[in-house]
Amino acid sequence: MQMFEILGNFQIEGTIVHAEEYGYGHINKTYLVTTTTNEKFILQQINTDVFKKPSDVMYNIEAVTSHIRNKYLEANLDASRAALEIIYTKQGKAYFKYHDLYWRCYRFIEGAKTYEKITHPDQFYQVGLAVGNFQKQLSDFPINKLKITIPDFHHTPKRYEKFLDVARTDAYRRGMDVFNEIKFVFDRQNDMGAIVQGLDDKSIPYRVTHNDTKLNNIMLDEKTQKAICVIDLDTVMPGSVLFDFGDAIRIGASTALEDEEDLSKVSLDLNLFEKFSQGFLEVLKDELTYTELKYLVLSTKIITLECGMRFLTDYLDGDHYFKISKENHNLIRARTQFKLVREIEEKQEQMQKIIDNILGAA
Repeated sequence: MQMFEILGNFQIEGTIVHAEEYGYGHINKTYLVTTTTNEKFILQQINTDVFKKPSDVMYNIEAVTSHIRNKYLEANLDASRAALEIIYTKQGKAYFKYHDLYWRCYRFIEGAKTYEKITHPDQFYQVGLAVGNFQKQLSDFPINKLKITIPDFHHTPKRYEKFLDVARTDAYRRGMDVFNEIKFVFDRQNDMGAIVQGLDDKSIPYRVTHNDTKLNNIMLDEKTQKAICVIDLDTVMPGSVLFDFGDAIRIGASTALEDEEDLSKVSLDLNLFEKFSQGFLEVLKDELTYTELKYLVLSTKIITLECGMRFLTDYLDGDHYFKISKENHNLIRARTQFKLVREIEEKQEQMQKIIDNILGAA
């Protein structure tokens, strides 16, 4: 009954025929809804523990999706699947508040899907193109208009400070069992600040960044396997393009899922790293600064380490931020990320050679 009441406030025709939980997101609750008119919609409850100002989140999404869609229309291209389409409420708002909960609705993008793991290397080339195009499409967006939806989201040194506070407090008495993981982070504290320092001294420019370019946030056409659009725009904010490059590699170039328990299955696939980099740099090679190009490989280590640290912080803090579905889920995720960090450390020279070869060919 609750879902009927919520959907009744959005500008959609028909009534619900079927509704089910959808996707693998860590933060928001997501449902796929089918109506009597045979239309499909994505209904999401925005997590207000994470996003304190849902109105700011939706303001950014409205602005960015409109900007991207206009780019397609100006080029006489089909904009129907270029970006998320917000379904407004009957009062013309981008969200509906129901008993202190915030809900939003998108039109379901037909004929496209996301992946939790790459099934063919060319898919990751397409993901690289999509992330690069997202950057390029928003290169002239007035960045000062964006709201900060999560302050210091990729400020890795501040994430480290929070990690230290939680580890010292150890409110849930989990610290002794993860001494090696805590030491792993502590030993790499000097590697964390390069991107933030670059933003501070302006050697790295602020750009409109997605900040959460996981593989499953890129939609590919089911038939052609071409990239369609970038979704899950809650964390679109001013940031560094290196955040997006590093996060995409963290997930897409891994040989295992983010919560793989058997660490022997976790590796960094250099072929996939090359595929993504080819697509990404095909679009952006002439847009990026010297320092951005120089730090591409380093960004994969920083963002992977940051994500592992965030998982470990949440584990130590009682699993309040990321959704979990099994015991020690956040600890498992952290260990997977730390294995990838080791892989990057071992393969960084090969990774840099790949980047150099791509840029040289370009």
